This record gives sequence, C-alpha cells and structure tokens, in this order.
Amino acid sequence: MPSSRREGLTGRFDLVAALDAEGRQQLADVAHTVQVEAGAVLQTVGGPAARLLLVTAGSLHVVRSDRAGRRRIVRIIGPGDHYGLVELALDSPARNLVEAGEDSTLTEIRFDDLRTIADRHPALQRAITMALARKTAESEHLLVSLTSEDVATRVVSYLLSLPRRRGGDGRTSVQLPLTQIDLASYLGTTPETLSRRLRELMDSGAINRGPHREFTLDEELLARY
Repeated sequence: MPSSRREGLTGRFDLVAALDAEGRQQLADVAHTVQVEAGAVLQTVGGPAARLLLVTAGSLHVVRSDRAGRRRIVRIIGPGDHYGLVELALDSPARNLVEAGEDSTLTEIRFDDLRTIADRHPALQRAITMALARKTAESEHLLVSLTSEDVATRVVSYLLSLPRRRGGDGRTSVQLPLTQIDLASYLGTTPETLSRRLRELMDSGAINRGPHREFTLDEELLARY
C-alpha cells in the first residue's frame, strides 16, 4: 500500500510555476505526497479518474494492451512531469493503465480541488491548456518517429532525450528509467532488435554500458546517426 503525507509543491512542475504565491499555497494545501513501489498500479482502464499525478522521483508507465493482450508502453512520465490532464479535460473514465515503473514519489491532487483553484486563478487554467497542447505536440513527434525513422535513430533520439549528468572526466551519462524490454515496447520494436542496435552503438564507441542501466554517451558520435 502506498504511504501518504502532505507536502508543499515546487516550481519544477509547470502547472505550479504558473501560479502566484497564493495559488501555490492553495495547491499545496490540497496536495498529498505518496510513496509507491515499482509495479504498483495507479489507474486501470475504465476505472475512476479523479486525480492528477505529479512525479517527484521515479517514473510512471502508461500502458495500452491490444486485443491479443500484448502490452505496449506508450508514454514514460519522469520527474517534473504529470499525468491526468486529458481525463480532467474530458471528464472521462481512465483511458489507460498507469503503473509505477520503479519505486517512485508522487504528488496527488484531486480533480475537484484542481478545478476549484483553476476557477480562482486563470493562470492555472492557461497552464493546463498549454500542457495539453504540449502533450499533443509530443504525441505527434513520437508518431512521426515511429513511422519514419529506423530503430537505431529512435534509440539515439531517446538516449539524447534523457536527463544527462556530466562527470568529472567530462563524459556524459544517462540512466534508463525502464528495462530494455519496456524500452523496446516504447520504441515500437522487439527486445532482440533493440539489443542488436545497442550493441552496434557500443561497438562504434558511441555509447558504453555501465551498472544499473546507466550508459555513457559520446554525443559527437551519436550526432552522426
């Protein structure tokens, strides 16, 4: 079972950053922070959708299943991002399965509370509209990538989209927020094909594999793909 507590919100979330001090405090007053374990189900298809989920640490996976029961990760939600605005806007039941991709810290805000605060603060309403527009643009970009780029290019684009850390040696590293099986699902390929493409990138020196799903990147070489 997830644990819960009240905790203030920070401006790292776009919806929070749009508000003045009064609005932020009103959001903080109705927000709850929860700790969830990897694999925990936060939402099921057709179930009730009544809360916005903001990721403070860890990641959420948005999953769709086809008629044969095959699962496909269609979105990965990392720190600073959120899930639930489409259900909020449409006032609809849950459209997707949402589960924790790893041990995660989330902040929950009930839709009723979010609507009340948005009515008082037009800046929040504008921020919600902008966030929905960005999600539409991101979905269009992913669709183009899946239909027009080869797997190697998709892998490189994904690696370069991850938060990067620069070590004392000047090298850049990233950490996958999901397993290779789940990454293959997200990129629209098979685990075997993904493994081959990663091996090719490693053989070329463009990436090096480290522990705990960490990769060191040679961004100059990756830029040639």
